Amino acid sequence: MNNSEYIVKFVTSLPQEYQISNNEIAVQGDMNQGDLSSLIQQLLLAENPDQEYNQLFDFFINGISLRSTLHEFITSNEIATEKTLQIEYLFAVPEPKLKQTINMNDWIIAIGRLNNHILTCLSNGDIVVCSEKGKILKTYKNKLAKSFTIYENIIISTHWDCTVRVQRITDNLELIAQGSLPSYGECSCINKKNTNEFCVGTANGELVFFDLSAVQKQVIEMVQNFKVHQQQITCCQWIRNSTILTGSYDHSICLFNKRTESINKQLFAKDSAIIGLCYLENNQQIVSVHEDGYIKLWDSLSEQLIKIYKSSLSQLTSISANANGQIIVSSMDGNTYLWDLRGEVPLYQLNGEGKAMACTWIDNKILFGGSTNKLYVYNC
Repeated sequence: MNNSEYIVKFVTSLPQEYQISNNEIAVQGDMNQGDLSSLIQQLLLAENPDQEYNQLFDFFINGISLRSTLHEFITSNEIATEKTLQIEYLFAVPEPKLKQTINMNDWIIAIGRLNNHILTCLSNGDIVVCSEKGKILKTYKNKLAKSFTIYENIIISTHWDCTVRVQRITDNLELIAQGSLPSYGECSCINKKNTNEFCVGTANGELVFFDLSAVQKQVIEMVQNFKVHQQQITCCQWIRNSTILTGSYDHSICLFNKRTESINKQLFAKDSAIIGLCYLENNQQIVSVHEDGYIKLWDSLSEQLIKIYKSSLSQLTSISANANGQIIVSSMDGNTYLWDLRGEVPLYQLNGEGKAMACTWIDNKILFGGSTNKLYVYNC
């Protein structure tokens, strides 16, 4: 047992009922996350005796998550303790547990939700609907695909013959429209404010725009196309009514304004290609994942790089955020990593096999899959 004692100050951004007075207190070095959670509960109860507190907490010191005893953490991270140690506490993120794996018949390249079911899109073009219990309910046959975008019951797919297809799942897979592209479509996104509008990012760096209200006999023509990047657009997200966020092999991120037909802002990663992007609406930040295994956090207003994180030794392949701002990133090492970006390292590594190509959140579940044809479902 370690008998070290530290003077600490607990701070939090949680709601007022979970905040304690800023008095400095002494804590023992052998206390771990569970012990500190109990201490916070006691301090909260002392200040609010009419309340009930049984919430567990995560703790961060200098942005690093505490996953050992306090003394071990301070020693291993070489943290100076001459002054009061500030410890941030937040609601705990429980370790995800593998619930099940669901076998598919090809690589998984996109995962989404269809009502209460799981929707999985495969590289051979198949679109598979599964129950929450993992039973395959229906498989829709489609032609070989390069990419899929899932929005509610609408699926946009790009194909190796330089076409794009828009389909709707009802009782059947209904073709809404099909159109041609100037080069391979690598990604797509839909305007959630006006679901008739969508765009495709292409292999030659163009954004190609379509309008479903102009479909004639299931044929759709591109409305506009703009050269946004010098190389392949790898990812895109329609973040506002006229703004599309894009990432590319040319190592840049663009915020393209469809209304003004111009690039509003451009961020340069310099040393690695962008593979996936996620826009955090609450604080207008951008998270990018890269071919060299790094994650980068950007301020979209100042166009500044805020922080860099090392997630994997392998290329990262996709990213998804939940309502609490936690993110998951999948990797070519087969695993998916759960992050709170206030920390320096992942909260948890979710083990998989092969190459993980897609990941997403569905409620309190994390789903990912890739080259092993297996869909991994973790409960949080």
